[in-house]
Amino acid sequence: MNIILSNSSVNNGNRGCVALSLSIMYLIDKLLNKSNIPHVFYLPDSGFRLTENHTFHCGGVELKYKSCQNISFYNKRNALENMIRPRQYFSSRKIYKDADFILDIGQGDSFADIYGEKRFKWIYSEYKLAKKFNIPLCILPQTIGPFNDAGLRKKAMGAVRSAKCVMVRDKQSADYVKSLLPNLDVTEIIDVAFFMPYEKKEFNKEYIHVGLNISALLWNGGYTMDNQFGLKSNYQCLIRGIVEYFLSKKDVKLHLIPHVVGGERGLENDYAVAYDIYEEYCNENLILAPLFFDPIVAKNYIAGMDFFMGARMHSAIAAFSSEVAVYPMAYSRKFNGLFLETLDYPIMGDMKVKDERDILLDIKKAYFQRAELKNIIRNRMATVVAERYNLLMENLMTFFKI
Repeated sequence: MNIILSNSSVNNGNRGCVALSLSIMYLIDKLLNKSNIPHVFYLPDSGFRLTENHTFHCGGVELKYKSCQNISFYNKRNALENMIRPRQYFSSRKIYKDADFILDIGQGDSFADIYGEKRFKWIYSEYKLAKKFNIPLCILPQTIGPFNDAGLRKKAMGAVRSAKCVMVRDKQSADYVKSLLPNLDVTEIIDVAFFMPYEKKEFNKEYIHVGLNISALLWNGGYTMDNQFGLKSNYQCLIRGIVEYFLSKKDVKLHLIPHVVGGERGLENDYAVAYDIYEEYCNENLILAPLFFDPIVAKNYIAGMDFFMGARMHSAIAAFSSEVAVYPMAYSRKFNGLFLETLDYPIMGDMKVKDERDILLDIKKAYFQRAELKNIIRNRMATVVAERYNLLMENLMTFFKI
């Protein structure tokens, strides 16, 4: 069985995007192995430029996949790469021609226009290829929308309508798609990173360990660098307030935990911002987490926290799914749909609605309620998340005709 996993990143500094790719590979591999079905994964958007074999160890399993090329011409750069690498192009084209299925994860939340038309065209290009080569398409659990541009919305819904199976990761996305395509069968699942395996890292029990993920994207004002996401909270002031509050507690070790990382400074590099904060405060109770090479190692570290706050959604998911009391810091509706609606989780800071003072007050309350929050999370993992796991596997079995 030849399976294309499109819009799935592996060689990417955004550990959340990589978590999605590894998690869905892990789940599909588990499902097909159980049915003794030989299979090969192909990733055209892996982040690797060449067509070659790769291996990743995940939860005691050796996942094998082959990187290939996105053969669409969705922008000038991609068109040029296809033209100057004809051998790569034609070998990748053969992969599409021979593919039995294509499953798209949309980088989690990029099947929308909130990140701009350029990002949308990249995501949409795989839907066009599925149609061109007549490959059965499954939309894996992700956030769909919003589409504020009418033209892009029309294209997107046409692509959704063509899929054999449509799954979303939150109620808002399900409602959004149904409002535009009322006769379409849409299944609400949950983010697949909830199912990514991990091993809890142990820390010194003499202290309370608090984790803080600082989003460099929000710190820098979004891609436009002018509060692109319309936050009511002054994010930089909020982060400083959080750091100073927890450093005032002598029994707390505050860990700065980047979730989008890289070796160079850039708009999205959480590690660069965390490093600057670490250097600025220069406090023995402030810890800069390592630069994680993969999302499983990041989740292992987060699992060792007693309380966690994060604006990168997959850092918050890593905390929740490892049963750590978490305060999600929301900048888009994907947080609301997941934590407030799907998980019925009572604590979340909507930075588009509340200012930094109110968010900090909420965090202080949540910190002292962490034992209660942990119990709520344990319950949701055993009920809501477990139920969605079963539903996801059933849908995949139906799609693969197992």
